Amino acid sequence: MKRLKITDDHGFTARKLRKEERKIKDASLRQRVTAVRLIMEGYLGKEVAEMLNLHRQSVSTYVQLFNEGGLEKLLDKKTPPGKSPYLTEEQQKKLKHMILHSTPFEQGLGMATSWDTRIIPSYLQNQYGISMTRVGVNKMLHRLGLSYTRPTYTLAKGDEQKQRAFVQEMEMIKKLMTGDMVVLYADETHIRSYQALRATWAEVGKQKQIPTYGHHASVTLFGAVNVLDGKVVVQQASACNTGSFLEVVQRILQTYQGKYVLLVLDNARIHHAKQVQEFLRKHEEPIMFFFLPPYSPHLNAIERLWKWLKESVIANRFHKDLHAIEQSGNSFLEYIDNHCEEVLQRLGCAA
Repeated sequence: MKRLKITDDHGFTARKLRKEERKIKDASLRQRVTAVRLIMEGYLGKEVAEMLNLHRQSVSTYVQLFNEGGLEKLLDKKTPPGKSPYLTEEQQKKLKHMILHSTPFEQGLGMATSWDTRIIPSYLQNQYGISMTRVGVNKMLHRLGLSYTRPTYTLAKGDEQKQRAFVQEMEMIKKLMTGDMVVLYADETHIRSYQALRATWAEVGKQKQIPTYGHHASVTLFGAVNVLDGKVVVQQASACNTGSFLEVVQRILQTYQGKYVLLVLDNARIHHAKQVQEFLRKHEEPIMFFFLPPYSPHLNAIERLWKWLKESVIANRFHKDLHAIEQSGNSFLEYIDNHCEEVLQRLGCAA
């Protein structure tokens, strides 16, 4: 079989195509660009087909479209390759909306509160008279830009209007920033010896056993992350109190000496304490606190860093004492100190 080649790059490099991928919301169109980029990077057609769960002929068609007319022709929906879909475009939109905004129970499909590939084929058969396998449904859902993930909590008390205003204000601040300013997102976290267990591979019928002493040792970390360069300032504390918080603030000022620091914080009591207010009055030139809207932890970038810490080096690991917890935390901090670009990617701040 003849190897697929990009005969006319139309001024695009693999890096430029990757940037275009991020802009495309339509999953099927984004997949076309990904296929072309992978071919451009040197992968074989069959390898790309396996990676993207496509037929090799579809990959060939995408490359041909790109060679003939660049990105414009590749993204032209009038030339969809491959087999016609089971559902019309309108039916697919309705299905996606239903999955995202309702439960099987709300649709009268039993007691289940989550959609899965056992329930959806039954719904499609009853609603449209269309018979699809679970594998086929799974592929279709991925094409619709859906993925099977665990939900996360969101605080119902959060004011969406205030949250939107905060995001807009932060974007404006970043645009107006000068070279002598930095924006840091700060918060505290607790690393405990009994972290929640995470799913992992194990023998069928057996669960991985994580030892525990039954007592609860913990370490408190105060930290701040620079959302422009991925640098992190972290300090361990024996307690989560005002004094410990001010210690890390002083360390931040030392780290960014000569800079104006905008510190984004939540509304924890220690951040508003009288001792903190007095400190700010004495140091009003180099630092300013910028508070998040109430009940909006998802807007604090460092929360994603703490989640990464707990999932990567704390979860599913036995810590016999406080020192063991500290070692796990330190190994993570050493890693991120040398991988600032990965930190930015994890935060969603990468260019």
